[in-house]
Amino acid sequence: MAAIAIVSEYNPFHNGHLYQIQKIKAQFPDPVIISVMSGSLVQRGEIALLSKYNRAKIAVTGGVDVVFELPSVYSNAPANIFAYSAVYIAEKLTGVDYICFGSEAGDLAPLGFAAEKIMGEEFESKLRGKIKINKAAGYPKNVYDLFCELYGEKKAAVLNGSNNILAIEYLKALKKLNSGITPITIKRTGADYSAGASCIRESIDSPDIKNFMPGPAYEIFRGLINNGQYADTRNIGAAVISHINRLDTGQIAAIAEVSDIGEAHRIKKSLDGCFDYDALADRLNAKHNTSSSVRRMILNVFFGITKDMQKSPPDFTVLLAMTEKGAAFLNGIKKKTGIAIVTKPAAVRASKTFAKNLFIDNACKLALFNKTGEINEIKQKPYIYLSDISSKIAGFM
Repeated sequence: MAAIAIVSEYNPFHNGHLYQIQKIKAQFPDPVIISVMSGSLVQRGEIALLSKYNRAKIAVTGGVDVVFELPSVYSNAPANIFAYSAVYIAEKLTGVDYICFGSEAGDLAPLGFAAEKIMGEEFESKLRGKIKINKAAGYPKNVYDLFCELYGEKKAAVLNGSNNILAIEYLKALKKLNSGITPITIKRTGADYSAGASCIRESIDSPDIKNFMPGPAYEIFRGLINNGQYADTRNIGAAVISHINRLDTGQIAAIAEVSDIGEAHRIKKSLDGCFDYDALADRLNAKHNTSSSVRRMILNVFFGITKDMQKSPPDFTVLLAMTEKGAAFLNGIKKKTGIAIVTKPAAVRASKTFAKNLFIDNACKLALFNKTGEINEIKQKPYIYLSDISSKIAGFM
């Protein structure tokens, strides 16, 4: 039984995610599908639409067997940190045979070529020099331009597309970790994915989104939306602006994705007469920043996610949901796993990153439209899909 990892956000789970799972199951007989899923914060620099436990619940009803968390310190991060941290968790779990990811290229050869060259000493050296000269261009543009100069536009085409960029980072991470996990890529096309998660998020009240989500996922999703159990980052706008106003530039400069003291001053200056979250993000947009990086930076400042926190890989992952097959996988790795798997948040005390994760999870509840019934994140438990497996996981939990 092959164990295949998927790095995911499921924000929310849609037909494209189901397509990926179906493609895996068509290639491997009876696989165990493992998701390393973003926590409360997602890579585009937002609070996830649904809580991590609700997204994990939907994922296991859609064919995933076990869902582990990519902690928010690492999920609210650039592609290189996001990808490396997720692959690191998959590697440290042990027992993972493959990692599957979507890409516009749909071919490992050009993705692998790009990953190898970008990791090379020659490329890294030349890139540092290029960034010094062209700071305003931003990191992605400098990488693309240098790749074109060295290897030509045809080979550089693989650097276009958000999924290709993440795919290259997954391959880089596997190489850095000297991992035995085998990569697999599935070509991502509009026809296969039907509608992206962003389209669903922008049309949550539309009955048409039923066509873009698997039936069970849609039913859970619709119930949560109708009950107001979904978040909008703008709901914490006042708290964000108030908090940043209280910080000095030295404190802000230590935050992840704040480039230097000059950018810290720019953030403070942008607060003058600003009382709206989107307006703050718009003021901070610049040529060298993407919209996502700006929004990640704002959330990093608000939650206190520092550069130092992201320098070290995750020292834990939270078990969010599982099926019977997922429970069997867990029992198989529990004595050899190289990372702490948290099943009872209340039992964890030592990790500073875990404490930060709990703080982020609880603060993100402020962004919900309906907070009725919410509990402290430290009291949460994994979602078990099928109640009759509780005895099989008792030894693990």
